[in-house]
Amino acid sequence: MKDLKSKDVQAFFERVAGDWDTMRLAYYDERVIERMAAVSGAVGDMAVADIGTGTGFVAAGIAPKVGRVLAVDNSPAMLEVARKNLAELGIANVELLEGDIVALPLKSASVDAAFANMVLHHAEDPGVMLQEMVRVVKPGGTVAIVDEVDHPYGWMREEHADVWLGFEAEQVEGFFREAGLTSYGYESLGMQ
Repeated sequence: MKDLKSKDVQAFFERVAGDWDTMRLAYYDERVIERMAAVSGAVGDMAVADIGTGTGFVAAGIAPKVGRVLAVDNSPAMLEVARKNLAELGIANVELLEGDIVALPLKSASVDAAFANMVLHHAEDPGVMLQEMVRVVKPGGTVAIVDEVDHPYGWMREEHADVWLGFEAEQVEGFFREAGLTSYGYESLGMQ
């Protein structure tokens, strides 16, 4: 792991905010939203958190299915793009919040589910990020993570501010155990 810090990751996303919706198409599409909604049972009056919301892609996809989305990101530029995207879509049940993934600006046990799409590999300490997600989810709720599998593409550290080059299943299991999650599973949603 390269010594990238959260301020380096934040600076990257401040710089690419206006281009991120186009850039992300090379890595993931709407399938991530559909799968996170399915595993969490995201329907009705549920409140969900979108951790590392970026341009609001997941928040916009989940919002029509639930009562409220609390979308957190540490990049003001990304939040501004998210605000614009959500307004253009006419989505009014998403609250955008500036905050850090390891110190979420949410009350404990305040949401039914917490999602993080392509965020874990940007965390200095993925275990702490997961512990924060668990903290904000009500007992019996869902924490859903979509992220990269372990890969050799070191250039992504420079070009995308990746702290981690993906994860092996054993690493993720360790993070989940340390965060107090009792059941979890994996599946491939990757772009081929």
